[in-house]
Amino acid sequence: MELIRPDGSVANIGYHSAVVDPRWVSIEFFGGWNREMEANQDTDALLFTSGPTFARGRGNGDLGMILHGDLLLGNGLWRAGNLAAANERAWMGITKEGSLEFGYGALNPALQAKLKVFIGGLHAFTNTIHTPPNSYEGVYGEMQMADVRIVYGLRADGKLELVETADGVYFPDLKQFVEKKGFLAAYLPDHASKSRLIIPGERHWSEEQAVWVSGGKPSITQMPFLLRITPSREWSDKQPIKDTTSDRLQGKSLLHQQDVIHNPSRETSPQ
Repeated sequence: MELIRPDGSVANIGYHSAVVDPRWVSIEFFGGWNREMEANQDTDALLFTSGPTFARGRGNGDLGMILHGDLLLGNGLWRAGNLAAANERAWMGITKEGSLEFGYGALNPALQAKLKVFIGGLHAFTNTIHTPPNSYEGVYGEMQMADVRIVYGLRADGKLELVETADGVYFPDLKQFVEKKGFLAAYLPDHASKSRLIIPGERHWSEEQAVWVSGGKPSITQMPFLLRITPSREWSDKQPIKDTTSDRLQGKSLLHQQDVIHNPSRETSPQ
């Protein structure tokens, strides 16, 4: 995507994105350190991506990590170990009716009753629908470094677009990017060396990817969990054919991708 900076220079932002319909997907906690190679081979999943930031420490059993945001997912509830961070950050959620919502703060009883998915601990990069409360602090300050970015984007059609940009993206460029994409809201999970957008069978994690996202320091890329997105049980129940192979093929129809990393002049739009 070509952007014009305030000084008149041109920035070409390469990216890969995946679009999913929140009505027909389930999001699960995929726990365990360094499981990306397993994720590559998990053909029952649509994709894997990054969640909220974390810190190493005593918490979450053998994972030894402290979450900076609450996670209410298809396979359980994981509470933030850093309550201050959870309260001061933002969240993305899916209602029990399948609508995508972007808000602020930690998980509370009212939200838990309303939502089937809550991903807290996020940075509210832009939100054209809701004004942040005074309690909102966010995750990142005025980021001066150019990096790989992961974006959760709320599209005008209500779908979720997950984006991994190419390296070298500054925050002012990213602001233009999400505006040009037309996102009603754009939130950031963990990114830079923790960037993940794995599409089993198509877009794999590798040693080369680890070197790329970390700027040559793959030891800092280690992750204790990923978010795993699959077709929901409701979607599967609506399909006419019920064998494993056809379920996997039909499930892929829920995922629409854009890839403009290798050839910025070519963009393929989702159907």
